[in-house]
Amino acid sequence: MRVFLKIILAAGLLLGLVRCDWGPTPVDEQSLVVEAFLDTGAPPPPVILRRTAPLQQGEAHLQDAASGGQVVVTLGGTEIPYEEAGGQPGRYQPTRDTVVPPQVAWSLRAEWNGETARASGRTPMAISIDEVCIDVPAQPAEAIQVDSLRRDSLDIPADQGYIYPIDVAVRWHARPVPQEIDSSTWVRAQLRPDASAFSSEVVEFFLEPAEIQQELRYPQADGARQWKGVYAVPVDSSTAPLPRHLLTTSVTRGDTAFASFAQTRTDPDRREPISNVEGGLGVALAVSVDSLSRSVADTLARDDRRRCWEPDQAP
Repeated sequence: MRVFLKIILAAGLLLGLVRCDWGPTPVDEQSLVVEAFLDTGAPPPPVILRRTAPLQQGEAHLQDAASGGQVVVTLGGTEIPYEEAGGQPGRYQPTRDTVVPPQVAWSLRAEWNGETARASGRTPMAISIDEVCIDVPAQPAEAIQVDSLRRDSLDIPADQGYIYPIDVAVRWHARPVPQEIDSSTWVRAQLRPDASAFSSEVVEFFLEPAEIQQELRYPQADGARQWKGVYAVPVDSSTAPLPRHLLTTSVTRGDTAFASFAQTRTDPDRREPISNVEGGLGVALAVSVDSLSRSVADTLARDDRRRCWEPDQAP
């Protein structure tokens, strides 16, 4: 582990250097921007409409609200009209109480200022976490930490320190067997430790705190899919205890449009993620999300280094 963490320093520096000092491309004309995320089993979401504007008008005008538009969402053949929320320009709310059903065709149509934006797809089956297991080492490992805020210079400060690399395994209920041949369903698994002081882009990038791939590519056993990830918690010394922190493990199921958006939203070579909106910009997706949050403390490292939680267990 010690040698590996030293090797990733050089690769991390190269990653940071090639990503910096790139500016956006000017926007020449106004376009309608749509933002909507349908979640299976939840009420229809608000739909946000904005308009782009040339950069010369200043950043305050880049995402102006598109007020006075019309929005309709269709779920399995049932139309749900939307209306603009009072006092919230550009935010449109559903006028009908219902929930997003699984495995139905859906579509969205937004009209504003003579423009029409559309998106469509099929809602996924609901996803649910069965179990989350963590494995905390008894002692921290030696590592090199980099100040990632100064990646635009060759003078990047690096200090030798220590981290707890924490392995996490998450299991979720697998989809029915007849649909296993469907390669259009993707799942993103992600670890989100609530500890901003622990952040290190270089370490986290190489330790895989998140992954997205076709669901059928995740290992399956006993009716569940599984993914294993790692995140790191820096500490001051080789004898320092593991700081208590909250870990949120989440899984999101969606289609190929969701996968394209998730894979390109942090791509340094792109000005914006891939859009699935026809006649406009932005993103409108149908997904299913589940998460489990638990406190991780030093007692795990000292007494019981591996612990598993299920959704119905008390935190």
